[in-house]
Amino acid sequence: MKKSRLVSVLVSRARNEHEPRTRTTIFWLVAILISFSHAHAQLSKAGAGRAVEWNQTLKAAREEGKVVVLGPPGAPDRKALTEGFQKSFPGIEVEYTGSSGFQVVPRLQAERRAGRYLADVHVGNPGSILTSMLPAGMLDPVRPALVLPEVLDPSKWWEGGLEYADQAGKYNVVFSTDVRTHVVANPKLVKKEEMRSYWNLLDSKWAAKIVMKDPLVRGPGGGTVLFWYIHPALGKEFIRRFFTEQKVTVSNNDRQILEWVAQDRYAIGVGHSTNIATDFMRKGLSIEELRSDLFKEGSNLNAGFGTVVLINRAPHPNAAKVYLNWLLSKEGQTDWSLGSGYPSRRLDVPRDHLDPLKLPKDGVAYQKQYKEEYTRLQDEVNDFVEKLVKK
Repeated sequence: MKKSRLVSVLVSRARNEHEPRTRTTIFWLVAILISFSHAHAQLSKAGAGRAVEWNQTLKAAREEGKVVVLGPPGAPDRKALTEGFQKSFPGIEVEYTGSSGFQVVPRLQAERRAGRYLADVHVGNPGSILTSMLPAGMLDPVRPALVLPEVLDPSKWWEGGLEYADQAGKYNVVFSTDVRTHVVANPKLVKKEEMRSYWNLLDSKWAAKIVMKDPLVRGPGGGTVLFWYIHPALGKEFIRRFFTEQKVTVSNNDRQILEWVAQDRYAIGVGHSTNIATDFMRKGLSIEELRSDLFKEGSNLNAGFGTVVLINRAPHPNAAKVYLNWLLSKEGQTDWSLGSGYPSRRLDVPRDHLDPLKLPKDGVAYQKQYKEEYTRLQDEVNDFVEKLVKK
C-alpha cells in the first residue's frame, strides 16, 4: 500500500475511533508517516542534485584535461595515487610530483611569488600543511568539494565521519592513521619483558646502548619526543633524564640506525623507520619492533602521508574535485592502503594485508599527534630538547 493511501486510511480510522487514546495513537502514526515521506523526498532531491553536480564536474574536469598532484615520494605511493584514478577517469591525466612536504612548501612559495599557480592537490604529512601552508593562506576548504554520497556517509568512516587535522575542521582531511611504534630492539640483547614502560629505557644497563633518529627533525624522531612531551605520565622529566643519563647516540640515517641495532652495536633504536624495520625483519635480521601494546603508556596515532588538501587558485579546480572524491572513495582508499601499506580510516577497505598491531582499536584513547594543536607544539618541544642534546 502506498504511503498516501495508508495515511488516508489511518485518518479515516481515527475519525471513526471512539476511544480517545487509540485515536491519539493513530494521529501520531500519521504524523510520523508524513514526516518520513517529507524527509525521503528531501533526500531524493538532494541525491538527484548531487548527481547533476557530479556529472557537470566530470564534464568540466575532462575539458581541463589533467590534475596536478603533489604527493609522497616513492614508486609505490605514486602508483597508488595515479593508476587507479586514470583507469576510472580516462581523459583526466594525473601529473604527479613526489616529494616531502617540506620540499612542497618552498616550491609553492616560489611559484606564487612569480604569479604562477600550477598545483591542484597535495597529499602529504600534516606537519608542513598545518605549520606552513595553512597560515600562508594556500588552501581551499575541502567540504564544498565533496560530492560522492559514499564519501559523505559518516557510517563509512572510523569514529563516525571524516577526520580533519586542522582545528577549524575545514581544510586538511586525514584519511589514514596507524598506531605508531616508537622502539625497536635486538632480541638477542633485549627481552620484551624488560620493556613494560618507557621509563624502562632509563635503566642504567641501557646507557650508551640506545641510538635514536634526530629528535629535532620532524618525522619519527621528533614525533617520538612529541609523544613523550605531551604524555602526562612521561613529560619533561622523562625526556630530561633520557638525554642526560643514557648517552643516546643521534643519527639522521634511518637505515644506519637499524643496521647498528641488528649488528649488536646498539641494543635499542628509538624513533626508527617502521617500513625499513619491517623489511629487515622479513629478511631475518636481528630486529624486533616493540609494539605499543607492550608499554603501559600506549602510543599515538600517526597520519604519515595520509592527509589531503586542496590548493587554492588551482588551475584545474574541477579535476581536483574529481580527484579528491576518488581518493576518499572506497576504490581510492583501497588503492592507497594496498600501495602504501598503511590502513585507511574507511571501514569498507580491506585490512588483511596489514599488521593488526598497527591498526587503531575502538575505545582506546590514542594521542592524535597529527592534530593542529599538537603539531604547533613541535617548536616548543624542539627548544626544550635542543638544550639537552647539545649538553
